[in-house]
Amino acid sequence: MSAKGRWVAKARRSDHGWVIHAIEPVGMLNQFRQSLSDLGRDQTIWLGLDMPIGFVDFWYDGANVKDFKTLLGLLHGDNWQKFFDVCSTPDEITYQRPFYPQNSGIKGSVKREHLLTALHLTDFRELHRRCELATIDRNAACPSFWTLGANQVGKGMLHGLENLIIPGQQDGFHIWPFSGNLATCTQRPGVTLIETYPGEIYRWLNISELTKSNQESRKDAVKQLGVYAAQNAIEISPAVLTDIASGFGPEQGKDDAFDALVGVMGLIRIADGKRPEHLPTDPTITKREGWIVGMDADTIKHQSKDQTK
Repeated sequence: MSAKGRWVAKARRSDHGWVIHAIEPVGMLNQFRQSLSDLGRDQTIWLGLDMPIGFVDFWYDGANVKDFKTLLGLLHGDNWQKFFDVCSTPDEITYQRPFYPQNSGIKGSVKREHLLTALHLTDFRELHRRCELATIDRNAACPSFWTLGANQVGKGMLHGLENLIIPGQQDGFHIWPFSGNLATCTQRPGVTLIETYPGEIYRWLNISELTKSNQESRKDAVKQLGVYAAQNAIEISPAVLTDIASGFGPEQGKDDAFDALVGVMGLIRIADGKRPEHLPTDPTITKREGWIVGMDADTIKHQSKDQTK
């Protein structure tokens, strides 16, 4: 939600591999989106977004919506504008307005059960998309409809939907995987929006110990990323190296800048064929829920293989 937390790391192909040439604030989203659109006229652009893109399967049936692309069309109109208003009280929660709560309220006044009751669920885990469930390498992500706590993502997701994804679709952007797999999305020049999750990418880049909020821990991780870059034909420009050598500095929001670097390096790994996109073929995922790029469904805990085909 905060502009201080919106950072982008930029990389381009070179004759010998890749160059990471900028890590900078995103700035005004409309201007940022327009710059992507301009570049996409004759270049193939991947934009990794550290936010959910898609909704849990059961919700579509309750809201009487076919799939994610259909939802984007509905959100253009006036009838769904309340969708973007986070509910302040339990009686406001509906399938057309499923995000809750707006704030923590008086201690004990806001409960997960309010959301479960309104959406006719019995278990908080039912709010998770399949890719948000706990894996053997990480804990479960916070489901988007629950907007309380340090790890909540729903409010940022709504902001991204309204200011980047919906207008981006109108500009002709592809939205992975709803527009097809990565090969399909990149057959021609254009922009493809891709859900990434830095917490999923850390281990791909050999980062095993990290306290992201701690500058010294980020500094150690940056050294490891430098080793990884050298081994994988990724050049980090001298100006970027100068900025990140200290672990991105102590200012608020610099852990987000760090995650932007992790995200772009993860996308490079996939672009180089060193990591599959790991997109399941289940239409529930490709049409409704979406997926975290590069996440292997077989790593999900307590999930049978026939559910992640």
